Amino acid sequence: MKHVVPQKSKKLVLFDIDGTLVQPLRPVDAIQRFRYAIQKVFGEDIGPITEERWKKKRYNGTVDRYILWDLASQVGVKRDAFIDRIGEIGDACVEYFDSIASKGPLYGMIPDGKRLVDAVIAATHLSEGVLTGNLGQGASYKLHAAGYQDFSFGVYGHEADNREDLARLVLPKAEVYFGQQFMPSDIVIIGDTINDVECARAIGAQVVIVATGWNVEKSEFTASPPDLHVDTLVDEQLFKLLGLHT
Repeated sequence: MKHVVPQKSKKLVLFDIDGTLVQPLRPVDAIQRFRYAIQKVFGEDIGPITEERWKKKRYNGTVDRYILWDLASQVGVKRDAFIDRIGEIGDACVEYFDSIASKGPLYGMIPDGKRLVDAVIAATHLSEGVLTGNLGQGASYKLHAAGYQDFSFGVYGHEADNREDLARLVLPKAEVYFGQQFMPSDIVIIGDTINDVECARAIGAQVVIVATGWNVEKSEFTASPPDLHVDTLVDEQLFKLLGLHT
């Protein structure tokens, strides 16, 4: 009897957006979208978000829904109302981006990120998507602003309050979308903050960190190192990990 070798399942490569594929060009301006959206939807002013306030709250690399809820709850917004209107909040964030875009570009492409994305898309043994803390509308805006197309598969920051819970959505959503089951070891998460490491570990996925994030220090990864830490997304080790040719 002829021995049939089962076809090896594809790997799923999931990209973070901010600091990984897209570089914020006016980061302090961009984070004011949270203030604008809360005021637009709920009529409450949380005050300006300075870089110091942002760093003190350790928002970097977290999830937009968590940031928005943390800010909105401080001015009396109720949780049910917040969740019910998360779509309006996302629309308001994009409205804010549009309102300040005339002052200069908000986001730019990280060229090496684009090179890796193109290589992954072209590879028949890889599937791709995004795993991002951005609300869906914001993710799309940032990708388009930086010259990327939308990814057809993704897990977004309106779906959970933390990255670990976002990661737990990956396997069931991917099975439905791609029509196949992925093993956790078949998933590679590519990001730039310690939160990307923690979300990968929550589901047993591999994780690659690139040193292009905003306000990210390499020392942050000492206690929880990624599988691979690279300076650029065209690093030869990363291409080898993904079975790609440089």
